[in-house]
Amino acid sequence: MRDLLARTAHELLEEIGSGDLDHNALMETQLGFAREIDGELNGFTAWADFQGEPGWELDLSPDRPQGLSRMPYAAKDLFATRGLATTAGSRILEGYAPDFDASVVGHLREARNHLVGKTNMDEFAMGSSGENSAYGPTRNPWDRTRVAGGSSSGSASAVAACQSFMALGTDTGGSIRIPASFCGVVGYRPTYGLLSRYGMVAYSSSCDQAGTFTRSTLDAALAMNTMSHPDPLDSTCRASEGIDYYQSAKQAVHWNKLRVGTIRQFSDPAKIDAAVLANYERSLDILREAGASITELDFSVADYCIPAYYVITAAECSSNLARYDGIRYGAEPEGRELLERYIDVRSRGFGEEVKRRVLLGTYVLSSGYFDAYYNRARAMRAEISRSMAEMFSQVDVILCPTSPNVAFGIGERMDDPVAMYMSDLCTVFVNLAGLCGLSMPNGFAAAGDEQLPTSVQFVCPGFHDSLLLRICAQFEQLSDWHYTPPAWVLKQLGA
Repeated sequence: MRDLLARTAHELLEEIGSGDLDHNALMETQLGFAREIDGELNGFTAWADFQGEPGWELDLSPDRPQGLSRMPYAAKDLFATRGLATTAGSRILEGYAPDFDASVVGHLREARNHLVGKTNMDEFAMGSSGENSAYGPTRNPWDRTRVAGGSSSGSASAVAACQSFMALGTDTGGSIRIPASFCGVVGYRPTYGLLSRYGMVAYSSSCDQAGTFTRSTLDAALAMNTMSHPDPLDSTCRASEGIDYYQSAKQAVHWNKLRVGTIRQFSDPAKIDAAVLANYERSLDILREAGASITELDFSVADYCIPAYYVITAAECSSNLARYDGIRYGAEPEGRELLERYIDVRSRGFGEEVKRRVLLGTYVLSSGYFDAYYNRARAMRAEISRSMAEMFSQVDVILCPTSPNVAFGIGERMDDPVAMYMSDLCTVFVNLAGLCGLSMPNGFAAAGDEQLPTSVQFVCPGFHDSLLLRICAQFEQLSDWHYTPPAWVLKQLGA
């Protein structure tokens, strides 16, 4: 049974639906293996109980979109899960167990998917490496001395290490796509609003978006069919019923009609590692050979994406995190005066990176600096959106590296916040402009004695997710890269 844990979800669904595969046995095997190896990875913060459930015939009728069902999955510790700890990777929420599910978790539960547990993450999703968690860093299953990426570090590691078939993450500026790149899995950030944010602990409300980690694009499409529904509890949710992402992803792409754009600023050897660029060029060659036309685009405001992103998200996080005052959440504060109690609980409960961003956000929103920083960042965001719209008038999809580099060593960048922030170089424009993006592995690069995964990112205009998933699913068929667990994980599986 353990050998099944390395397969993709869509391969196993038919066997589960026909009764050839016992989903209870699969879940018990999955949960046992996940717990067994997690001491080496530190990818989970809490484990869900599983009691088993009676058999149930999977509905595969053609008039109903096929979705993810009866599969083990994991959820980033940012999603509310009924009766199970939800800490957002922070000590300030230690012991908090909500009495409700986030909407996407509720949809997965209704489809009889089984939660393995909650995954480790950068505190309040603030980080690019997974090292800002109050519970210690997640380790990369390809090389356990390296980071798994952030902020959704545990979710990426869990899928790569065969601890779950799918994992929920959130992407504010690349927090799904970067860890997916570092861990060699598929990381999908849907268009803002296609998945409800109800029940997600907020970091930056205008950029936060739920998404998935999977081993193939088809698995991501299955998960979208299950989770993407209108939600009256989220006024920003713009999902529509009746869209079958899975069937769309399986349709053929007319490559000779596909217009692919590349961004000149994201293929600069001064900013992108040579091995990452080499694999990126090979991905472009695959598309050229298939018949796609390639157009180089000039993203003139590319250098302003990182500054605009960090001003806007810091401002929003300073507002969102004001609710953590020790009265409604967290440990009992000390002190007799209200201000003393606020200072005590926030000093003890928040980590250094959270404090840094709250202070930055408070500064840019303060009187005298609001126009100089926050309003200028908002104006630049509008210009970034305008530039992307102009580019998409020329091409159907944009291709660029996901990350400038492969996974780096634990502790390597902790003393240099600016270098850490630059990890988001190729990803934040997607969130600022309201686009959809998917990162998929495209090869390996030598790093010391190890071979580490690299990835390429496909980006489409907002609400063109069906097209994005179709292009990515068919590109997987063109390329010779398919999911393979890290050698260490294969050894643990006994394969």
